[in-house]
Amino acid sequence: MKKIITAAAALLWAGTLSAQFDFGGTVLNRDIVQWTDIYQMSFTSHNYGTARSMGMGNAFTALGADMISASLNPAGIGMYVESDISLSPMLQFSNTKTDAAEFEKRRKTRFGMSSIGGVFTAYEGTGALVNLNVGLVYNRIADFNHRSSLMSIGNPFTSTMANIFCTLSNIDNLTTNADGTMDFPDNPYYWGAVLAYKNGLTNRDKDGWFIDRIGQTSEIDQFSTISTSGSIGEYGLTFGLNINDKLYLGATIGIQSVQYEREVYYGENYVYPGDIYPPGSEMPYQLDYMNYTQRIEMSGTGINFKLGATWRPLDNLRIGMAFHTPTWYSLTLRYAAQMNTRTYSAGDNPDDYRLDPDGYFYDDVYVGTWEDSGPDSWNFNSPTRLMFGAAYTIAGRVIVSADYERDWYQGADIGSNPVGIDRYGQFKDVCKGSNTVRAGIEAYLHPAFAVRLGYIYNGATLKDENIIAAAPIATKSTYMTAGLGIKFNRTVYLDVAYQYGRTHHTSYKLFYATSAIDPSQDIESRTFETTLDRHIAVATLGFRF
Repeated sequence: MKKIITAAAALLWAGTLSAQFDFGGTVLNRDIVQWTDIYQMSFTSHNYGTARSMGMGNAFTALGADMISASLNPAGIGMYVESDISLSPMLQFSNTKTDAAEFEKRRKTRFGMSSIGGVFTAYEGTGALVNLNVGLVYNRIADFNHRSSLMSIGNPFTSTMANIFCTLSNIDNLTTNADGTMDFPDNPYYWGAVLAYKNGLTNRDKDGWFIDRIGQTSEIDQFSTISTSGSIGEYGLTFGLNINDKLYLGATIGIQSVQYEREVYYGENYVYPGDIYPPGSEMPYQLDYMNYTQRIEMSGTGINFKLGATWRPLDNLRIGMAFHTPTWYSLTLRYAAQMNTRTYSAGDNPDDYRLDPDGYFYDDVYVGTWEDSGPDSWNFNSPTRLMFGAAYTIAGRVIVSADYERDWYQGADIGSNPVGIDRYGQFKDVCKGSNTVRAGIEAYLHPAFAVRLGYIYNGATLKDENIIAAAPIATKSTYMTAGLGIKFNRTVYLDVAYQYGRTHHTSYKLFYATSAIDPSQDIESRTFETTLDRHIAVATLGFRF
C-alpha cells in the first residue's frame, strides 16, 4: 500500500523535532473563543434603534428624546416631556458575496426586534429640576444573521485538509489503540484529527501518520458554507434629568444578552483528471468525498455603564457628549463536530468493508457537545467608547444632527478563560482606535408628517486592513437610511425606515498550517474575501401619554 507522507511529517520522523506549525483558518480551531470572535461581538456602528432614529442615521447623541438614547446618550431620556411607549419590529435581508469563488452568494432573511421600551416621568417640578424620567428599554446592538458560501474547483493535492490533520497528528504524536480504534480526547482541539482518522482521511503505522486514500494526482474541489445567527441585545435601565431646560444629564445601566450560533461546513470532492484513477493494487480504497461540519454556540451576558450630558445654549441648538465603559462579558461556549465520507473499494476489499451495490462504503461519525461554562466560562471586555454630537433646528421644521464616535478597539481584552490564554497584546498589536460618523436630517412637510435621511460611516478598526486572517474580520461599514413619520394624533405615532448597509471584511483562508522553519512546507487553502450587504426595514408604533 502506497503511503503519501506530508512534508512536515517527513521532517518530524527524520528527527527534526523542532519543526513548529501554526494551525488556523475559518474551519480550524473552532473549539475555543478566538480573538476574532471577540472582535466581531465588539464591532458595532449603533445602526439599530427606532424607525425615527434609524431614518436619521442614529445621529442622536445630542438630539435625544428617543429610545435609542438609552444606548447612545442617556441624557436624551431627560428630554422627554411626557411618557412614551414604543415597539420597533424589523425585517432584515442579508446578502454575502465572496470574491475569487466559483459560487459566491448567499441570502438570509431574519425577522426580529430592533427596539422596544418605555420612558416614564417619575418627577415633575417647578424649580431648577424640571423633570426626572426613568426608562426601561431594549435596543439591538449587533446582529449576526448571515450566510456565505463558496466553491473552489481543481485545487492541487496539497490543498486537501487531510494534509492538515496528518501534520497535526504527527507533530503532536497522536496515537491509536492497540486494536486500531481511536478515542476522542478530552481536548476538543484534536477532535478534527480523530474524525479524519475515523473517516479514512488519515492512517497510521509504526512510522507515523500518512494519507493512503487520496491520490497525489487528484484535484481537490472545495466547498464551504458559514452560517451564523443570533444577536446582542441591550436591556437598559436609564435615568434622565432636565435642569432648567438647558442642561440634561443621564445614566444607563446596560445588561447585554448574547446569543451567537455558527455552523461551519467544509467539504471536499476528490477528482482525477481524465478519470485516470490510481490502480486498486496501489490504492485499494479511494475517497470520493468528505463533509466536515462544526457547530458553535456562545451565549451569556455582559454589563456596562453609560454617562451622558447635553447642553442647550440656544433654543434651537443642542450639544451632547456620552461616555461608555467597556462591556464586561461572560460567555458559555458549546462545540460539536461531525464528519462523513464516501469511499470506493477499488481493489479486492482487503479490510472486508460492507459495500453497497456500486462498491462504495460510508463513514459518518459525530462527537458529542463540549461545553465551557460556570468557572470555565470565557470572559472578555469590549472597547471603551466616547461620543460627541450636535443638533440644530431650523425654523422649527427642519432638524440637522451629526455625531462623532471614538472606539478604542486596541483596549479589548480576554479575561479569565478555560485554556489560560491572554490575547491582550494581540488586540493592541492588530487594532487601533476607530472613528464613526453619523449624520441625519428630519424635515416636517406638515406638522403631522416628516421625512428623514441618514448616513453612518464606521471607519477602519485594524492597523493593517490587508492582513489575511483566520476568519473574515469586519474592517469598516457604511449605511444609508431613509424614513417617514406620521403623527395620527397627540397620542399615537407611526414611523417607518429603510436602511442599506455594506460591511467589508479582511481576506481569509479556510485553513492553513504555516511552518516557522521552512515556508515551503506550508499547507493552505486559497485566499477569499467577503462583503456583506444588509437591507433592513423597521417600523415603530408609539404611544405618548
